[in-house]
Amino acid sequence: MASYYNYNDTSPPVVQGVPVKQPIHIYNHNYANHGIGAPEILSPTHNSTGGNWTKGEPQPRRCNDVAFAILFYAHLGVLAWTTALFAPRMAMEVAESNGLNYQRNLVEGERGVTSRVLTWTIQRISAYTRNSIGQRSLEGEDDVYSFDATSIGTNDIRDMMLLLGISAAVALVISTLALAFMIRHAQVLIKFALLFNITSVALFTIGSLFLSPFAAIMGVFLTGMTIWYAYIVWGRIPFAACNLVTATTAVRGNLGLSILAYSSLPLMLGWSAWWMVSFASTIYVTSGCDGQGNCQGEANGFVIFLLLLSFHWTSSVIRNTVHVTVAGVVGTWWFVPTEASSFCSSAVRDSYLRSMTTSFGSICMGSLLVAIVEALESTVKNQREESDGLLLCLLQCLLACLRDVIEYFNTWAYVFVGIYGYTFLDAGKNVLELFKTRGWTTIITDNLAQSVLTMLSAAVGLITGLVALAIAHGQGMVFGSELGASAAAFFIGFIVGTVLSSTLMTLVSSAVNTVIVCYAEAPAEFQTNHPKLSDDMRSTWRQAWPGEFSY
Repeated sequence: MASYYNYNDTSPPVVQGVPVKQPIHIYNHNYANHGIGAPEILSPTHNSTGGNWTKGEPQPRRCNDVAFAILFYAHLGVLAWTTALFAPRMAMEVAESNGLNYQRNLVEGERGVTSRVLTWTIQRISAYTRNSIGQRSLEGEDDVYSFDATSIGTNDIRDMMLLLGISAAVALVISTLALAFMIRHAQVLIKFALLFNITSVALFTIGSLFLSPFAAIMGVFLTGMTIWYAYIVWGRIPFAACNLVTATTAVRGNLGLSILAYSSLPLMLGWSAWWMVSFASTIYVTSGCDGQGNCQGEANGFVIFLLLLSFHWTSSVIRNTVHVTVAGVVGTWWFVPTEASSFCSSAVRDSYLRSMTTSFGSICMGSLLVAIVEALESTVKNQREESDGLLLCLLQCLLACLRDVIEYFNTWAYVFVGIYGYTFLDAGKNVLELFKTRGWTTIITDNLAQSVLTMLSAAVGLITGLVALAIAHGQGMVFGSELGASAAAFFIGFIVGTVLSSTLMTLVSSAVNTVIVCYAEAPAEFQTNHPKLSDDMRSTWRQAWPGEFSY
C-alpha cells in the first residue's frame, strides 16, 4: 500500500532549523538568518514534497506580521493613557460624593476610600453589563449586584488567604498526579468521560420532568444524542488515548511549560483588573457621569466596542502565546528529543523566546480576528437584552459560528507558527493543505481527548473543594453568614482547583494538536525517536481510521 509520506526522500526533516540524523552545529549568533537558539545543519537544502503538499521548512529569523504586533502594543499604550487620565478623576469624584476626606486614614474602620471606590467600580460594571448600551445611568435597577465591603472582616480575609493557598497547593499536586494517571489509564478515562456525559444528561432529563414538558422533551433528545455519539466514537477510544499518552509524555518531559502556563494566570488577572478600571473610568468620563452614577449623556457604542475588542484581543494573545510555545516544544521533542527532555529544556526557553519576538506578530494577528468577532458577539448579545428580535438572534448565531471557524483555523495555524516560524496566513494555509492531502479532515475534528481533559479539571476542582471544605470545618472558618459558610469554602476550593488544573490540561490539549500535525507530516522521525509510542500510535490510528490512514 502506498504511503502518504515519502520515505524515499533523503532530505533531512527540519524544525525551526533543526535537522534530524545529520551533523549539526549549535546556533551561531553571528548569523542573523539563523533560528533563535536552534541547532542547524551546515548546508540546509531541504525541499521535499508529499502529494500536493510541500513539507514544512524552517523560516528565516525575522519578525513576522510585525504590523499587528505594533498595533497591539499601540493599543495597550492608548489604554494606559486613558486609564491614567480618567481613573484618578473618577476615583476623586466618587470619593467626594460619598463624603470621604482624603485627609483621613485610608482605612476608615473596616472600610476606606480605596474600598469604596473599588466597590463602586464593581457595582457599576456589573450594572452596566446587565443593562443595554446607551442607557443614561450606570446605576443598577436593583440591589442584586450590590456588594458591601464591610461584610468581610479581617479574620475572614486571613482565613480566605489561607484557604486559597492550601487549595492552590492541593490542586497543583493533584493535577501533576493526574498527568501520570492519564498516561497509564487513558482509555479508562475516556470511557468514563463518555459514560459520565450520558449519566449527566440523563439526570438532567429526570430533573426536567418536574419543570416543563418542553424541557423534558429536550432532555430526552439530548440523552439520545449523547448515547448515539458514545456508540459512534467508542471504537476510536484507543486512537484518542494514544494521542493523549503521546502528548502527555511530551509535556511531562518538559514540565517547565507549566511555569509558563501558571504565570499566565496572574497576568490574565492583572489584565482583567486593569481593563475593568479603564472600562469604568472611560464610560464615567465620556458619558458625563457624577459620583453617584448619574450620567448626562449616553454611553458611546463605538467606545464600548473598542473596549470589548481590547479585552478579548489581549486575553487571546496571552492564551495563544502559551499555545504557540507548546507547539514549538512538542515539535522539538518530536524531531530532536535530546533538546526537549528536561524541566527547563532549551526547547522551552527557545520556543517561548520565539513566541515573544519573531512570532509575536502572528499571534497578535490571529488573536485579533477572533477578538473582533467576540466583541461584535458581545455587542449583539447586549442589544438583545434591550430588544430581543429574530434578526439579532440570527446575527448572534452567525457570529458564534464565525468565531468557531476562526478559532478552528487558529488552532492548527499556530502549530506551524510554533514549529517552523511561518507567518500566520502561510501557517494556516500549509497546515490545512497538509490535512487535505492526507485526507484527515475527519480526524482533526475528533474531540474525545478534550472531553477527558475537561472532566479531569472538574474532578480536580471537586476534590480541592472537598479538601477546602474539610479544612474550613476543622479550623472553624466562617465566611459571611453561617448558612453560606460551608458553600463559600467549597466554592473557593473548587474554583482554585478547576482553574489551576484546567491551565495545566491546556498544555496537554495544545500538545495533542501538535502531535496530530507532526504525525501527519513526519511519522518516520517519530518512529526513529520514539519507537514504542510510534508503534502504538500507528496501530490505533489504523484501527480507528482505516480509510484515512495509510502509513
